[in-house]
Amino acid sequence: ATVSVLYCSIKMPMAVIFLIGMMMSTTVAKPAVAAEGWPAGFENFTLPPSPVIKYFEEQEIRHLYEQMTNKTMTDSELSALEVCVFGQTSMMAQVSAFRLLQFHIGTNASGDYVPELITIIPNTTVSGNYQACEDAEGGQFCYFESGSMVLSSMCVPTACTPDMLQEIASVLTPGVGVHCVGVDEDEFSSDPPAQAIASVLIVIMSLVVIASVLCRGYENFYLMVSKEQEVDGLVPLIPQKSTTNNDSEHQTEPSKLMKVLYACDMDTSMKEFMKTTTRPTNFLNGMRVLSICWVVLGHTLAFPMNPGMDDFINTVELTTKFRMLIVSSGLLAVDTFFFMSAFLACFLILKIVKPDPVFSFINTSKKVTMLWVDRYVRLTPLYALCLFTAWYLLQYMVDGPLANTYHRGGAVAINCEDNWWKNMLYIQNIGDESNISCFGHTWYLANDFQFLILGSFLMFGFMYTPLASIIATVVLLITSWILVAVLISDNYADYSTGSNYYRPWIRFGPYGIGLLTGYVLAKHKSFVQKSVQSTHIRWTGYVVSGIFMFGCMVFQWAMQKQTAPSESHWGKGMAQFQQVTYHIFWGLGLAILTLTWSCGHGGVIVRFLSHPVFEPLGKVTFGVYLIHPMVLAVLRVSLPALAHYSDAWLLATAVAAINGSYLGGWLAFIFIERPIGALWDLASGRKARRRRKPTNEEEHTLPEKPVIVTGIVAEPGA
Repeated sequence: ATVSVLYCSIKMPMAVIFLIGMMMSTTVAKPAVAAEGWPAGFENFTLPPSPVIKYFEEQEIRHLYEQMTNKTMTDSELSALEVCVFGQTSMMAQVSAFRLLQFHIGTNASGDYVPELITIIPNTTVSGNYQACEDAEGGQFCYFESGSMVLSSMCVPTACTPDMLQEIASVLTPGVGVHCVGVDEDEFSSDPPAQAIASVLIVIMSLVVIASVLCRGYENFYLMVSKEQEVDGLVPLIPQKSTTNNDSEHQTEPSKLMKVLYACDMDTSMKEFMKTTTRPTNFLNGMRVLSICWVVLGHTLAFPMNPGMDDFINTVELTTKFRMLIVSSGLLAVDTFFFMSAFLACFLILKIVKPDPVFSFINTSKKVTMLWVDRYVRLTPLYALCLFTAWYLLQYMVDGPLANTYHRGGAVAINCEDNWWKNMLYIQNIGDESNISCFGHTWYLANDFQFLILGSFLMFGFMYTPLASIIATVVLLITSWILVAVLISDNYADYSTGSNYYRPWIRFGPYGIGLLTGYVLAKHKSFVQKSVQSTHIRWTGYVVSGIFMFGCMVFQWAMQKQTAPSESHWGKGMAQFQQVTYHIFWGLGLAILTLTWSCGHGGVIVRFLSHPVFEPLGKVTFGVYLIHPMVLAVLRVSLPALAHYSDAWLLATAVAAINGSYLGGWLAFIFIERPIGALWDLASGRKARRRRKPTNEEEHTLPEKPVIVTGIVAEPGA
């Protein structure tokens, strides 16, 4: 029979462990514990007797202890046990709720007790009442965790020290940790790495504020002295009429110092943030914003998962219902970003970069290298700051009894001690699976950077040998599909969230299709425009893309549904078919829509996605992507107990996370992302605000400034 047990230990010369428990039985229970000594409000509360639970009698405790330790329990040891377990406080109310460590008690041929240890993740994790425990005299709130997932929590007397509980948990269930609130917790004042990261953030923000103040003072002083005459030592940044006989206007070149100050100016960054443009591809702004919201919605349940839910199995069952289609298919939002990243990179490079009259390996190599360096410099500073913030500061941002589950970042920053440098090199998705656990959601950035390295050769190849580049792209797509079929097993985790989920050879499909789509639109737009003018062709494309994309969502939901214990798992053939088709079909659906909408069609959907409000929001997508797991962690762990799933909880938490993440993303854009981009433009000699005049065909297609070409970050002039 299965019984709930509570373990406590006492200190002995050999530091051995003894345990007691409650055993399933049909015998009459021991009389209920009296309420004497309980805090106000509990005077009439008693632990109700149960017809199926009995406490071990004294001789049973002694006999079981002797069987497990080959030692005799002394009276003093038994007294210490009684103090720990049977103290007359409200902690006794938690005894029956303790479900972490369970075991079967049987007898051998001689009638001796033989414990058979087992590990159970219960259907419902019963959490102790943290506030009641805090109010109780002589109690402490402790929880038991595995991999930062809380398995159970309860209130115990202070006689049961964390070391005693940890020793028992380690022996009976290896890998399970014990933490008691307020015991051995880190203090910010004695955490030098956390102080260093906080200092860096404060210095950066202070420098930006100082630069902004100096810029405002410069402008006000110049305007105050003279609006027409140049002040000695000052150079106006406001365009002035030429004082020569020429009728043309010119802007006086500002000093290098003022260029640096205005690169960090908050007002300039805010104007950049609010600026909107009119282009046929503006619908990508709406796609980007809705996709990142889709990611946050999916991660509300999936990442970070700790400290868990109080009804994990029921939560899994509920989230497999068809009404959860949008949530379970959120993995497809990542493929949307891969497609947009490739499409924007290829389309803009073919439109902006002027090819050499004759192919030059050296010149092309310089352009390709500069493309890599530009991406790295623009993305990595904010990426690094967010990673180290999650690693060292997140634990001080959360509050509540389960806050210590985010010690050193918790599930957001696992194994960062060994792997953070791999994140900075964008190689964490290659090699051992443990590499990906440090700031785990950024596996996308590693894939995208690797795709850029590979795709840059294809993009420049489209300029000189388009047919060869098309063939090479198709070969890579076919190779990716073959690898999917070869590597995917019949294990659900292997192709959903396991080691193959984030591999570049699995994820190349949407990116490759995005490259081809960008080439077609850049070089053969007139043909596409002529084709989609036909109502039959256009609506056939809509129907095909709708079938592809909705089918992918249903397929992903059906795959996710297999996580429920009540569902049967797919075989290997079905898993391979799903993985090959859903990546490629989603990309094909996006390609059809992108080509059609870029030519002026799409009606109300395109008008909605092209609304000006989406352009500013799209500029902070990168910050939202990096920050949102930390926001979710704060929302999930700053509760008095584990969250209980409901559709209302999911919606409320997702909305709160989206708003909090956008606030953080906006701050990151103003203080870090845009200043870094502007300073890099100055350092690299790239005149971000002066490019060649577009042709008539390009005039309403190209952005006004150079673009960071990635699916998550694609804002002009950052």
